[in-house]
Amino acid sequence: MNHEKKIVLTKDGSYTLRIDALKESYHSLHGALTESEFIYLNHGLHFWQENNQGKRCRILEIGYGTGLISYLSYLEAQKSQTGMDYTAIEPYPLTSEESELLNYDNLFEISKNQLSHKDFSKLLWEKSLAILPEFNLLKKKILFEHFKSTILFDLIFFDAFGAHVQPDLWGTEWMRKSFNLLRSGGVWVSFCAKGSVRRSLQEVGFEVERLEGPPGKREMLRAIKP
Repeated sequence: MNHEKKIVLTKDGSYTLRIDALKESYHSLHGALTESEFIYLNHGLHFWQENNQGKRCRILEIGYGTGLISYLSYLEAQKSQTGMDYTAIEPYPLTSEESELLNYDNLFEISKNQLSHKDFSKLLWEKSLAILPEFNLLKKKILFEHFKSTILFDLIFFDAFGAHVQPDLWGTEWMRKSFNLLRSGGVWVSFCAKGSVRRSLQEVGFEVERLEGPPGKREMLRAIKP
């Protein structure tokens, strides 16, 4: 995706990227860090951990984007000593220059045994990396439509661009693919709260919850595979 991107300061002091040609930002303008923590850590990862204490979590992130969610998960793995095998897919990775513009390292107090976001972003694609005993990372440059996996996941972070940019990716076919990629009891979570997406999730077999959204967004969705 070769559209021009511009750096934008969001309301919580963290930066995101915006593509004016698509009328889309990588994160909520109400807070990139706040949104990522609220949706994907609090209502995704922490929810799964509460119901699966002591278990290793296999995570699939659809839309690696700036790497903020992946990086937050890496920090959480080290903090909580929870094992995670993390796969992130992204067809259009940012350049190193674009990633560094976000200056995410100013948001965190990093110890000497932790990777900075800058270094985390430079990790190789298409290679499974044991960054920590608690955290394995695999970044794949691929469209979700083409992604295949021989393993099932416990948790899906569905963080693609919004339906007005990628309407096909939010249709029933791809909700079914998400369902089939999850283990029984697996969790799908997203910023999206569209009624059509909720109905598609229900149609393919998910049990769907509408939850209060992060600042600036009334609702979000979480779905569980029975």
